Amino acid sequence: MLGLSTSQAVARCSRGLASADIDEARLEAELLVGEVVGRGREWLFLHPDEQLTPEQSARLNSLLARRLKREPLPYLLGRAEFYGLSFRATPAAIIPRPETEILVEAAVARAGRGRAHLAVDVGTGGGAMAVVLAKQIPTLRVVAVDVSLDALRLTRENCEAHGVAQRVHLVCSDLLDGISGEFDWVVANLPYCCNDEFPNLQPEVRDFEPRRALDGGPDGLALIRRLGGQLLGHLRICGFAALEVGAGQAQEVAKLLGSAGLSAIEVLRDYAGIERVVIGWRDGGKGQER
Repeated sequence: MLGLSTSQAVARCSRGLASADIDEARLEAELLVGEVVGRGREWLFLHPDEQLTPEQSARLNSLLARRLKREPLPYLLGRAEFYGLSFRATPAAIIPRPETEILVEAAVARAGRGRAHLAVDVGTGGGAMAVVLAKQIPTLRVVAVDVSLDALRLTRENCEAHGVAQRVHLVCSDLLDGISGEFDWVVANLPYCCNDEFPNLQPEVRDFEPRRALDGGPDGLALIRRLGGQLLGHLRICGFAALEVGAGQAQEVAKLLGSAGLSAIEVLRDYAGIERVVIGWRDGGKGQER
């Protein structure tokens, strides 16, 4: 792409991405060109004739080649957006999804019904949910748990970048196995993909995101089922657990939480109408506060 202007570079990248059937090719092209020139999309629009340097052209060629191999754009850019904030993104953790914002909103809304002092984010990944919860509720302390040390290092970076590192405590643990004490609430976005789903996943997910953060076993519920058995011993009276689940899993998870001793079970839908979040209360906490 030597000798190209920014507008020409965007157009060429867009054509390449579209030919590879990548959605939102124009947007992604603008983000890639903006990345190499160190400017935002508005600047590109206002400076269509700005010439790329040889170094910028070489980097753009490299990034485009990687994207055409279906490496996720957030990994190329090193950042992902979640809940209106920018987070560092690396292959150490899955990329935060818009669906998980439903889980965050549900937890924040219900925190006002009782104490909101101590929460645990199980399977925190890159820490996006832990950071947002800490920012949304200034009195909240969060224990961010993950089995991956690399993921926890990424969480630490994101906590420091957003100024909540003093209120987010990192713990390397397999679910709640290494955790003691009780919490006001538990949130978790655990792996929920079934084994036989992987061949049909988008290559960005299947080939690049960490499988350990996606694979929920034969029925997708292996880790959720294990966590369900731990909840009663880690929830305070009137505390709640809020779990993100896959399409078609909500009713089974609702039964699971009921069998685990939680009550007043709620099921919430995401923006696409899919049952996405399941919430259960210890000792009917929701009902007791009416």
